[in-house]
Amino acid sequence: MNNYGYGTERPMLDGPFNDILSWQFSRIPEILGSGTGFSIETEEQLDAALQAARAYTDSFSILDIHLAPDDISSALQRMTHMMAKRVK
Repeated sequence: MNNYGYGTERPMLDGPFNDILSWQFSRIPEILGSGTGFSIETEEQLDAALQAARAYTDSFSILDIHLAPDDISSALQRMTHMMAKRVK
């Protein structure tokens, strides 16, 4: 899950230290000379990549799933809200 930084920490204590350089994780197999990678921005692309990754049995697959920096689950939201009280 690529949310362009430390998405778990952002709700607790936000700042530029939570942002990381944008990597093209889906291209790591090119560097290693093995595996396959997928850059995913939509649910349709995710469905297609999951099918292709299941079918690709020669090596590993990397699914680089792009999310908005503030896209977190309600469970993570509750947890980070409670933890933020201790951080601040």
